[in-house]
Amino acid sequence: MNYKSYITDLHLNLHPGQIDELEAWFEHCERVSDFFTLAYYPYQMVELPGGFGTEREMDRDLMREQWQRILAFLERREREDGFVCFPGFEWQGTGEDGDHNVYFKTSGQIELPPRYQELVETYRGQDAIGIPHHLAYSLGNRGKNWDTHDESFSPVAEVFSHHGSSERDATSVPMERHIHMGPRVDGTSVVAGLKRGKHFGLICSGDNHEVPAMVKYGRAGVWADEYGKDAIWDALTSRRTFGFTGSRIDVWTEAEGHPLGSVFSTTSDEVELKVRAHANSKVERIELYRDGDLDDVHVVRWRAPESSSDGTVRFKFRVEFGWGPNVRYFPEATERTWEGTLSTTGSVVSVEPVFSSFDNRHEIVDEKSVSFVAKSQKVGGTHWVRDSSMRTEGYVFEIQAPLDGTVTMEVCGERFVWPVEKILAGSFLEVFEDEAKELIRGTAGIEEYYRSDAWYHNAYKVKVYQGFASDLYEVEDSFAVRPGAEEASWFVKVVQADGQTAWASPIWISRA
Repeated sequence: MNYKSYITDLHLNLHPGQIDELEAWFEHCERVSDFFTLAYYPYQMVELPGGFGTEREMDRDLMREQWQRILAFLERREREDGFVCFPGFEWQGTGEDGDHNVYFKTSGQIELPPRYQELVETYRGQDAIGIPHHLAYSLGNRGKNWDTHDESFSPVAEVFSHHGSSERDATSVPMERHIHMGPRVDGTSVVAGLKRGKHFGLICSGDNHEVPAMVKYGRAGVWADEYGKDAIWDALTSRRTFGFTGSRIDVWTEAEGHPLGSVFSTTSDEVELKVRAHANSKVERIELYRDGDLDDVHVVRWRAPESSSDGTVRFKFRVEFGWGPNVRYFPEATERTWEGTLSTTGSVVSVEPVFSSFDNRHEIVDEKSVSFVAKSQKVGGTHWVRDSSMRTEGYVFEIQAPLDGTVTMEVCGERFVWPVEKILAGSFLEVFEDEAKELIRGTAGIEEYYRSDAWYHNAYKVKVYQGFASDLYEVEDSFAVRPGAEEASWFVKVVQADGQTAWASPIWISRA
């Protein structure tokens, strides 16, 4: 069967105080995702004696009122827009079993029993699933309890989010953002579950509570046979899932015709595990894990870009906007809107926004040009689990052009012409230095300085990342695995040269 990938953020926590933002969240996700999921957050901060604050379950009457409002809104918009929706909520219980996001295929009621086993029984027989997240915190303190896990209710697990990676303790992707909940440990991790023989797929998703589907905190992908509620739900429950940490990386694996997420036996002494990845930049390596342990690594070697038969090369490169004045000295310089166009002597193949706010739009005007708007910021949001203090915005552009062709960007009154060969050779900056010098001159009276710090440190910048030809971001590979009498899980990680990572759900294989 031919499957197509669809991506989303499977961890959008809308808090009680954010209920009026529901429509904005939904419409944002219509632009940047393929389907919509919402994990309503039925908890709120309360102030205790001495000014101490902590979290507890919210008022039940208000919860039910808001939940009915959410269900009615999503049912209406799904019907009107044809945009697939799955409503849900976050469940935490006593913290002894780990946090889970409960999703319904159509609708259901929120119940908050203290333990995971009771949660499973509450929704048994319903079209509902519970996805564990930030697994690798300590047991009893909202880390995943594999003793109580039910794989029919929890078919997938969140390996990466705003919190970081729960793959294992020792990994190159840290889990340090919410250090008050950490540090992480091995016993509750994703790998710990695989070593215990649990069957679950892998996803990544945001959990940042502020801007849905923010690129840098991960998103989930599913492989479905068509676009529709039934097909996407089947992909989730069948573990045909993958996840990635940054910009989009599609990963597909199969063995003897069985797709990722499958469990099967074979009479073969050796099985070919096929891998296909479509990334957003150069793939550096593909790692194969057996029961969570690294088993093999294939390196994708760099190759000089070559023109195709029509004399052109297809390549991707990222452009990032931001930086700018220090808000300590220039408190009004908290954000900048970047409005402009990108054009090429070749053609525009695709555009992917790399966003951390709602204010990111683009339109492919014609075969050769794109118009865009993006807003960079120098302060975080106002929510109590807000993002960091600087947010850049940008795009990944895919272009087909001659090697001696050019790409032109006009933005904020400046015009830049970049040879294709320069983009493919390495990264570089465009610095709004004259603008910064004028700012410093008008504020501090500085005309000269013995080095560039005064203006360079306060200049807005455009970073152009190195571009790579399509054979470095569209990769096919395979591994030879030898099944044993005991079932083993095999999963693949795709790692880009810039550190962005994607996980494919495992395939479980045993020798018949």
